[in-house]
Amino acid sequence: MNVLFHTTTAIGVAVLLTNTNQLEKANSLTNRITTGIVAFTVGAISHGALDYIPHCYPINSKIDVAIGLVMILVVTWLTHKRYRIIVGASFLGCIFPDIADLSPAIMNKQVGLNLPVFPKIFPWHWHAYSGSIYTGDCNVSTINHLLLIVVICAICWYRQEDVKRMIG
Repeated sequence: MNVLFHTTTAIGVAVLLTNTNQLEKANSLTNRITTGIVAFTVGAISHGALDYIPHCYPINSKIDVAIGLVMILVVTWLTHKRYRIIVGASFLGCIFPDIADLSPAIMNKQVGLNLPVFPKIFPWHWHAYSGSIYTGDCNVSTINHLLLIVVICAICWYRQEDVKRMIG
């Protein structure tokens, strides 16, 4: 799935897991780190779920990565410093599987490097478990992408008080 869908998911994961009332009352770095670890883990698992479901790649990969990186930087920058560790961990978890499995081959192709490419670690990147569609019939993929966006918007709307505090 495109980076933008993974980074959009990271926003939903961070918002869903960040109970700002509880974290502000405790005001503990340990609580924020614990929530960040959970956000990283849920982000990585969500990456697997997104890559497993049928999907096409509607966005050019270079544009996708550039906008995804800008999105990560802007959202992290806009996030109140108290919650940055959670938001950053969520973003990292949502893209970590691609960094681990795909970045050497992508760097070799795009930059002309000769990095070693190892077998993929995450099963959703194995051909047998990947939901990538290469037949050109992307109707199911479009529905899945739209559903993802609707779910993330619903999470942000439902947790809008947390979103407001997180953007602080």
